[in-house]
Amino acid sequence: MQRTFSIIKPDATKRNITGSINNIIEDSGLRIIAQKRIQLSV
Repeated sequence: MQRTFSIIKPDATKRNITGSINNIIEDSGLRIIAQKRIQLSV
């Protein structure tokens, strides 16, 4: 079994397009098995 790790950049979150990005990932044949949203501190 292979796994792919992806990170959605902060500008995509600000533009509120994370759902669209998830759809693109799933439409390409990959399954999203987990999601985690965190805010990194500086």
